[in-house]
Amino acid sequence: MRNEGSKLRNLAALAVVAVVVAAMVGLAGCAQGGAEVPNENKANAKTVIKAASNVFASTESLDLTDQDSPATIDQNDPRFADFFSELQAYKTMSGLELKDCSFTVTIQSVTASTARGDSTQTNYRYTITGADMDVNGVGISYDTKAGFSSK
Repeated sequence: MRNEGSKLRNLAALAVVAVVVAAMVGLAGCAQGGAEVPNENKANAKTVIKAASNVFASTESLDLTDQDSPATIDQNDPRFADFFSELQAYKTMSGLELKDCSFTVTIQSVTASTARGDSTQTNYRYTITGADMDVNGVGISYDTKAGFSSK
């Protein structure tokens, strides 16, 4: 009898451990941004982030400075229409439909001497820290700490 009682206690203990581990795994999934994003959708979102980073690097001015950081660059804001037109036309964006997109960016000023040497020029570097977008009909969020998640 003692062996059966010990076996039952061991099975009960294992069941409790399994429930605790399952709960911890579930919470870890929530902490990493929620629902898993299928690979194709994640690849599309990564393409948008990479293309946006390249467009930010070549953009002469968004009329934002480091004083505006962090800033939200929203597709529905007419001030950023040229930026989003350039993004949609970017070579890697072919075949991707982008809607309701907004990027959260940090802005850093970079001052350098001009070729003449007696003057300086200030440029701004934009770093994407977050995004909400609809790519090919799929809502996706991005955060530098949590990664990609379904909206």
